Amino acid sequence: MKELLRKEITLQWRQGFWLVYFIVAAIYILVLLNLPREQRMMVSLVMILTDTSVLGVLFIGALVLLEKQQSVIPSLFVTPLSPGAYIWSKSLSLSLIAVCMSIGIYLPVWQLSLFSPFLLLGITLTALSYTMLGLGIAASVERINAYFGTQMLYSVVMALPIVPYLLLNRHPLFLALPYIPSLDFMLAATKAIPLWRILLDVLLMCFWAFAAYRFALHRVRKYMIYR
Repeated sequence: MKELLRKEITLQWRQGFWLVYFIVAAIYILVLLNLPREQRMMVSLVMILTDTSVLGVLFIGALVLLEKQQSVIPSLFVTPLSPGAYIWSKSLSLSLIAVCMSIGIYLPVWQLSLFSPFLLLGITLTALSYTMLGLGIAASVERINAYFGTQMLYSVVMALPIVPYLLLNRHPLFLALPYIPSLDFMLAATKAIPLWRILLDVLLMCFWAFAAYRFALHRVRKYMIYR
């Protein structure tokens, strides 16, 4: 697994994924540093949650579809490589980019605090969830247009509860829905919430990350191995 993860990171470096993230992060940092200080925290949270944490869902589709077009998939799964290792290597490597980019946006804007490690944990769990969701979607499609269309449909459905969640003063009942625990957790950096709610957010983010993994595992087995 360690060697597979190293190869994935090397491949993504050579394909320019790290460069794209670096350029996007540099632009975001410049934007943040030109904003009034009192606005920086909220804007940076929006950037982290909507872009850095979810960019992996775009790249994972490109990676999987490229492997399909190059007929790499059949040769991968005749080796001892398990579907789980395949999913984790791609998801962890892309999540690592998201975490590094988020740190780049985080440090120039905020002072480090006790909440900082928890924030990075939330970013990691959110990035993992979205990347695994994207891999599961990419497993069943053959064209990039079909991938983006399906991915947008999933994203819209997941984003629908955001408006009532905000209008109803972040009611705890919405935390059971996907994406909302991540949003609630990020907003805790601007408005303190009880410890029980932070722990509940983390627990629910872990649950949705596991659900995304099971979704990806099912789709990889169904569409990429036993076709």
